[in-house]
Amino acid sequence: MKLIRPLAMTPAALIASNVAEADYPAWSAATSYAAAERVIVLEDHTIYESLTSANLNQTPGITPTAWKVIGATNRWRMFDYILGSQTSNPDSITVSLLATGRCDAIALLNVVAASARFVMTDAVDGVVYDKTYSLVSVEGIADWYSYFFEPIFSKTDLVELELPPYANVTLTITLAAAGSMVACGACVIGQQRTLGGTQYGAKIGIQDYSGKTRDAQGNYAIAQRAFSKRATFTLQIDSRMVDHLQTLLAGYRSTPIVYIGSELYGATMLYGFYKDFSVDIAYANTAFCSLELEGLT
Repeated sequence: MKLIRPLAMTPAALIASNVAEADYPAWSAATSYAAAERVIVLEDHTIYESLTSANLNQTPGITPTAWKVIGATNRWRMFDYILGSQTSNPDSITVSLLATGRCDAIALLNVVAASARFVMTDAVDGVVYDKTYSLVSVEGIADWYSYFFEPIFSKTDLVELELPPYANVTLTITLAAAGSMVACGACVIGQQRTLGGTQYGAKIGIQDYSGKTRDAQGNYAIAQRAFSKRATFTLQIDSRMVDHLQTLLAGYRSTPIVYIGSELYGATMLYGFYKDFSVDIAYANTAFCSLELEGLT
């Protein structure tokens, strides 16, 4: 198992983006807003909705009785903690990020695109990595019939673990699909760390938050809502890693990070928290760690 320890995505870290930040007009203290009218505050990249009529000179984020938070602006949705809220743009999404620390991994989640390109540029060495991936999925194509007649699917999650471990570099990420709307639910950059060997018997699944109500005749009314991934893993680790693992995971108890159970199965990649972990020091040189993970919606 590997994890990606995320670097902080501050406004200064987003050097450039081709996604406009013009969802709604920028808030102005001199404008009187009607109820339900929306504005954006560029300082915190957030959309607010007015809760009152004649809403004048009441600062969003400071006067909660006058404004409610709707969410991040389109440009910044790929950097919030909600996988279901996607940054979207026609044809392509291109962002340039300043990694304020060592970075050798990228995870893109809830993606709609045909290809993904990663370019890493160092101030001294120039371009040190440049690779493009196709997001067309061949999973589930087991014979010629499915090759010709099954619908074409695209991968929704992609993790890049081959970046050279440079510090303070610029990462340019491009998602493209000519003639289509491109979207990204989450972009996480950071440094990877191997925890141990994932054992067979791992369990993966989802928790669905959709509403399903049945009437007296047995008919269902379904309200589709978000879902989150779930996973349970057992890791075999060197006993010398026990103290470090305890400290490492304790430090991320309230921080979403990317867990990669196995690079062989994309379904074992999860962005979220651990609900529980325990370590069994079974032998003198070997210990086993149990991790129960809960993904973000």
